[in-house]
Amino acid sequence: MGTDLILEKLVLRLLCAGTLEGGVHGVAISLLRGYAWQSTLHQAIFDAIFAAPSIDTEVLRRLLPAKLTRMGFPDVEWEEIFSPPSLSGDEAIATVRQMVAGK
Repeated sequence: MGTDLILEKLVLRLLCAGTLEGGVHGVAISLLRGYAWQSTLHQAIFDAIFAAPSIDTEVLRRLLPAKLTRMGFPDVEWEEIFSPPSLSGDEAIATVRQMVAGK
């Protein structure tokens, strides 16, 4: 898996695992709105997160699998996506910025 895809998966884990709270989550979403995802699956997961009524991990755990199945992605490894990475808020934003910048 290429570096871009690894960063994309890490960023999705940050968004899904409750790592990004409050303002940090808002900054991440703002940075990612115009990002050209390398993986259609990653784009679909981001779109589903963006459309979700809540960023609460439990809500996302209930909603995302069914939503992605309806979008044509029934075999997502959700346990990996929902496993929280060990990053601070500042490290998380730096990771998002790194991915968006393509570095």
